[in-house]
Amino acid sequence: MLILLTALFFVLGAALGSFACCQLWRIKKNDKSKWSHCMNCKYRLQWYDNIPVLSWLMLGGKCRKCRKPIGALEILSELGLGLCFSLVFLFWPWREAVIAGDPMEMLLIGIFCLLLTALCVAFLYDAKWKELPIVALLSEVAIAVIYFLIRNASTDFAMLSGTKEILDLLLALIVLPGFYFVLYKISGERWVGGGDYLLCIPIALILQKFWLSLFCLFVSNVLGCLIMVPFLTLTKKKDRQIPLGPFLILGFIVVFLAQNFILEFVTF
Repeated sequence: MLILLTALFFVLGAALGSFACCQLWRIKKNDKSKWSHCMNCKYRLQWYDNIPVLSWLMLGGKCRKCRKPIGALEILSELGLGLCFSLVFLFWPWREAVIAGDPMEMLLIGIFCLLLTALCVAFLYDAKWKELPIVALLSEVAIAVIYFLIRNASTDFAMLSGTKEILDLLLALIVLPGFYFVLYKISGERWVGGGDYLLCIPIALILQKFWLSLFCLFVSNVLGCLIMVPFLTLTKKKDRQIPLGPFLILGFIVVFLAQNFILEFVTF
């Protein structure tokens, strides 16, 4: 049963990864067409061209009509979000409630997966063009607010149950969006972009705790250094601007799924 549910989460994630990649190009090119199509020959994709992972592999990563390469971004987004969804199911902090069929927790895991889809759009966009689309950012804030309200409406799993918890949330907002907002203002957008502190708002609302936000900041920067320092050392490109969004998103996912361990460690 566990393997089947994990596989179902992967398939759902891969399908939404394909959707996220499609929205990425629509936002960039301001494309308002109703149907997905080849960026080269405008061939309208059929349902059998949109089967997550399988269609890309069967077509060899090329358009069915013009045979031009589709690119690796599509398959990577499908595999990446599929893996994220599987990990969310396996390491959900309140997994016992999900397995027991608690309707509130099942709704919350669904909303969280929807947030991951919006974050996938921001991740890919920032990694490719070094900017965060305002449409994705506003969507993430809206979804995070809904998650926040439902999470704290539940008497069994509410995280804001007193003055200490409210103070914890305020500190989380200071640590993440507040910190990046100050850097944004001081540097005149040279160190961080305006989208980075906006991205931190939904992250702080979901984490809700000071220590989790602090760990998110730490993990994000460690990942950024481990990945980007070797790249910047080897690359000869003059443009050395580092997109912070992907690392903030990765750090958030890691910290959210490991939050029980982290909170147990810091409150030992």
